[in-house]
Amino acid sequence: MKLVSIITVNFNHSHVTDEFLDAFYRTNQYLNFEIIVVDNGSKENPVPAWSNKYPLVQFLRSEINLGFAGGNNLGVAHAKGDLLFFVNNDTEFTEGLVQKLVDTIGANPQTGMI
Repeated sequence: MKLVSIITVNFNHSHVTDEFLDAFYRTNQYLNFEIIVVDNGSKENPVPAWSNKYPLVQFLRSEINLGFAGGNNLGVAHAKGDLLFFVNNDTEFTEGLVQKLVDTIGANPQTGMI
């Protein structure tokens, strides 16, 4: 089973990221994953509260806003996954989404991106 690294970036919308994480844990059925949340220099540091609420999530904080691509690149630098899933923090996960993506890539190994 491939390890999937789910990477998302937060900037000054910690409540949106909270909803994202809650929805992910409610709907996800794929077991081999890691979640990396990059806080991209938010005014208030949400990482301590998140770390208590979501102990299995890896939180990274940049003191400056690296931009969307830079925030994702910081996440990639810490990712261990065979597959990388870049997702906006306002994405609404549906049941089985990660499994469907893994299955699609597995059935089409020439695929570089979905």
